[in-house]
Amino acid sequence: MIETEILIVGGGIAGATLAKYLSLSNIPTILLQKKCNFKKPCGGGIRLDAFEEFDLDKNLIVSQIDTIVLASHKKRIEVDISKTPLGIVERRAFDKYLRQEAKKAGTTIYEAKFLDVEIQKDCVIATVKFNDTIKKIKAKYLVGADGVHSVVRKKVYHENVSSLMTNYSDFSHTYTTKCEFHFGLDIANRYYAWAFPESGGTNVGTLANQNYMQNFLSHLNIKEKAKIYGYKIPEFKNPIFYKNRVFFVGDSASQVLPFTYEGIYYAMSSAKILADVICNNEEPLMYEKRWNAKYLHKFTTLKKLQKIFLYNDFTIDIMMKLYTYPSVQRQMIELWLGKKELHLNFQFFLKVLKKILH
Repeated sequence: MIETEILIVGGGIAGATLAKYLSLSNIPTILLQKKCNFKKPCGGGIRLDAFEEFDLDKNLIVSQIDTIVLASHKKRIEVDISKTPLGIVERRAFDKYLRQEAKKAGTTIYEAKFLDVEIQKDCVIATVKFNDTIKKIKAKYLVGADGVHSVVRKKVYHENVSSLMTNYSDFSHTYTTKCEFHFGLDIANRYYAWAFPESGGTNVGTLANQNYMQNFLSHLNIKEKAKIYGYKIPEFKNPIFYKNRVFFVGDSASQVLPFTYEGIYYAMSSAKILADVICNNEEPLMYEKRWNAKYLHKFTTLKKLQKIFLYNDFTIDIMMKLYTYPSVQRQMIELWLGKKELHLNFQFFLKVLKKILH
């Protein structure tokens, strides 16, 4: 039987970040990744300041985004985010880099498949498949960082991660230099559609089903042919943190920001919160307490705003009119990309709405 202190299932952003910080604190850690060459479908946008916060190699940045576009059928608004810019990364290369950093710090990485777990009073014993061989791994704690299709969550909680089916295409001869967010019931339902720059072209998709994707491609007047893929992404619903010696982090914990569905930064930050709790030998429930103190208000506020503003085309029009006010842009960008706790001034929003509706 293989023994370790922490066993992490999932070698994506959350799992690899957690493994790195644990190993830097000399905590014996094993990281399991089912397929190391897997590329997660993702726009690859991450706050630029995260590269300093998590000591990341800036050479991984494919492009820097200083302007985002918010578009509906009636308006197209360019928003300056140069004070909190985004960096675009290629996910396969980025995830591989994070695993390499974890390995350099001392993490043992196996390309293997997690099958099941037996939870005992003072440890967990995982059943893992290495090629055609079944082995057992004993650990003090198990961490589910295995994404939207989390097997760990199914085994421990007997439930799936609440998710949305996205549809997307990669275009090699269609280009954009800005991250575009498009709104409208016919192209994105009560979510958004996007066109993001990536290495070698543009990633175009929608959080709604394939019929909406076809409408969106027609709306953008894209003539280039490309295969449409489907992939699930988590939504912030029934987030979980810890149960019976098992932690959850990243997509498997539903730690994806509502409205924008940004997950990279929050996966890394949540992993750092969990690492601090484990490294300081704190009570496991402190992980949820610290996460809530840092992010719960932001997540719940954006969830409420999504329900209000993306309810129908009329409310989308109101949202777009609000975004013409620089002060509204500043508040919303700070809520999305800012680090400080921000309480929206709803009285100000009501005053602006009064002007719009009259």
